Amino acid sequence: MQIPTLKYQDKVAIVAPSGRVFASELDENMEFLKSIGLIPVLGKNLFQNHNEGYQYAGTKAQRLADFQEALDDDQIKAIWCARGGYGAVHLLDELNWERFKKNPKWIIGYSDITAIHNHINNWGIPSIHGITVKKLNTQYSKESFESLKNILFDGKISYQIPSHSLNQIGSVEGKLVGGNLSLIYSLIGTESELKGEDLILFIEDWNENWYHLDRMMMNLKRNGLFDRIKGLIVGSFTRMDVQEENPEFLQDYDQTSYQLIHTFMNEYNFPICFQFPAGHIGDNRALKLGANVKLEITENITSIEF
Repeated sequence: MQIPTLKYQDKVAIVAPSGRVFASELDENMEFLKSIGLIPVLGKNLFQNHNEGYQYAGTKAQRLADFQEALDDDQIKAIWCARGGYGAVHLLDELNWERFKKNPKWIIGYSDITAIHNHINNWGIPSIHGITVKKLNTQYSKESFESLKNILFDGKISYQIPSHSLNQIGSVEGKLVGGNLSLIYSLIGTESELKGEDLILFIEDWNENWYHLDRMMMNLKRNGLFDRIKGLIVGSFTRMDVQEENPEFLQDYDQTSYQLIHTFMNEYNFPICFQFPAGHIGDNRALKLGANVKLEITENITSIEF
């Protein structure tokens, strides 16, 4: 399914389906939105706070109301999530998606927004895994912004990145799905778990113990997801395990995590790309989840073309 590209002066809803946000955290990236000729429309409850064991961006009813309005308003041409955190999963079964299914629009975000991506990608509706409006305690790269802009205005994107020593060479086409590994893992057994065949899986994560990474990979293997994919793209794994035991704790791409993933995947005979610049890092390049992609890995270059 194709989603219409945006044009000058189109409106973009800014909503927070998960964690609490403050106005000052959104200023810089809102300026980016304006600089490319788009008009931000703030959700009515965007800066609410509800503490229920976690600081949510309002009660479930408030977050639901903002997201539903953004889905249903024909003047809104894209929905840009303010941040991740936790809480998007609360909305999935209570939103009325019918109008959105007939007239889909881009939903943009990463981390906890993976729950929304997986849910709608199962319907054949693509979405954008990319930066949120709030920064992740870092400066987003020029490529993070440019790649998001390219998808919104052109609908096309391609990447060529250097090879990694753990890559598995090959060429394949399929439907790109995935996002944050912890969210993919948490959705298994629900209506929002990744479905379908001939998938190319993208995964990234941060702030997880190595044994938890092993647990998640084991679960995905045992439930058969790896038997339904034709390729794997591994993004950033950052701040893994504990800083006292991990000398690479502050590095964007934790190589111990990569070795663990490689151990799980080396029995599979399909292309695997490590160290793609996307995830909980400053260089978080936009990906079209739910869209067909060609993945080609050679000894020197990995090419990804939508």
